[in-house]
Amino acid sequence: MNHAQLKAFHAVAKYGGITSAAKSLGITQPAVTLQIQALEKKYNTPLFNRQGHTITLTQAGLMLHKLSSRYFMLEEEAHQLLNSIMQMEAGKLRIASDIPHRIFPLTAQFREQYTDVEISVSILSPMDITDHMTDRLVDVAVSGIPIAHDNLECHEIGSEPLSVTLPVRHSLSQPKPITFEDLKSEKILIYKDNHGISSLDQKIVSAGSFVPEQIIYFDNRDMIQEAVAHELGIAFLSKHEIGHDRRLTSISIEDCPLSRKEYLIFHEEKQSVPAVSAFRKLFLL
Repeated sequence: MNHAQLKAFHAVAKYGGITSAAKSLGITQPAVTLQIQALEKKYNTPLFNRQGHTITLTQAGLMLHKLSSRYFMLEEEAHQLLNSIMQMEAGKLRIASDIPHRIFPLTAQFREQYTDVEISVSILSPMDITDHMTDRLVDVAVSGIPIAHDNLECHEIGSEPLSVTLPVRHSLSQPKPITFEDLKSEKILIYKDNHGISSLDQKIVSAGSFVPEQIIYFDNRDMIQEAVAHELGIAFLSKHEIGHDRRLTSISIEDCPLSRKEYLIFHEEKQSVPAVSAFRKLFLL
């Protein structure tokens, strides 16, 4: 068996026909047919049932397809790994994050030490970060939630005690900490995207025993900040997130075990890639 024969077999099994397989491989239909015939002849084993224009896998074909799927998946991973290493050694680093107020200071800090590395940043949802990481569309990610997935490493790199965001003119805007009980009459502004609210926000709602009538949902975090500034409610934003906005203040919550955390995510096999390794060593606790 040679690589071309296995590749032709896998393409036909994957796409369900000679025409589609030939198109995906960029070769002619007769060439695909010859490769399949040669493979079946070599092992004296039919791999496809042929009925008119319909092609289905035999039992032997089904078993071989499981193996060929694993084989070509590994081949693609090897290609992506070597390609990413080439890009990294050329001084490129693709970063994704769902916390823009933190990722830009981090990348600025990285750039100060590694001026030759070309950095690109994508702001994505946590779900999209997972997809981009597993598809190797980005090299590292910084997220506000831990991301668990095969071949991905996730490490905590920062933590901030939970605080409540208030307008500076609010009656609770004072130096001393407040309690969740103090917020019983407040409107609570919560960020909610297509995937729902974050696990931290779920814990906040539960810890504060906030009722549905209190909660107003927004699909944009900047809108929440503006809404708080215009005294439409209070929120639980990061101190870093509102640090530049003099209309707002952050007040600590007394006896609150909750905190905002930041996580660094990267592929296990990319630990030794120069730019990834440098980013990892700079920010890993």
